[in-house]
Amino acid sequence: MGAPSDEDLVLAVQSGDTDSLGVLVARWEQPLFRFAFRLLQRTEDARDVCQETFLRILTRSERFRVGARFSTWMYQIALNLCRDHVRRRKRWRFLTFEADEGAVEHRVRERVEGPVSADPAASLERDEIRRAIHKALGTLAPEQREVLVLKEFEGLKFREIAEILGCPESTVKSRMYYGLTALKGALARQGVEAP
Repeated sequence: MGAPSDEDLVLAVQSGDTDSLGVLVARWEQPLFRFAFRLLQRTEDARDVCQETFLRILTRSERFRVGARFSTWMYQIALNLCRDHVRRRKRWRFLTFEADEGAVEHRVRERVEGPVSADPAASLERDEIRRAIHKALGTLAPEQREVLVLKEFEGLKFREIAEILGCPESTVKSRMYYGLTALKGALARQGVEAP
């Protein structure tokens, strides 16, 4: 018998099986952290959102609808927490989307990172492109950044993104188009050719 699905694990959590939550955390901790980090661009904030997301999965598991996808539900929770986090930051200090000193993005889409190379120049160039993309993402409107992160980095389909954001698929596609256009412009201003 194969490993239980995410949906089966949430149903087990609903029944009080906290070990199932541990399995979900092991499966989703890194993808969820990368998602939150790309939106918030601060390591500690991303960790806080991850922790709160899993806490809400535990304490509000009864809200999970049978037949729904776990990943969609989880990303909805995390996205709302990211938005709350940004609102709180705006309230207390100027909001910047510059990355924290020393913050490292854990994964970038393969087309950006490419295969591991022994060539130091190629490795340096990929690092520069990664930093430029990270900085350029910070210049986008939040709704464009959300769509780009969900589509390009998390690999979700437009339909799933529309469910997570609670808007029509056509709106998601429009945000994607304008977000990609803005991202290319931001990269061009940094002297980086868009991948």
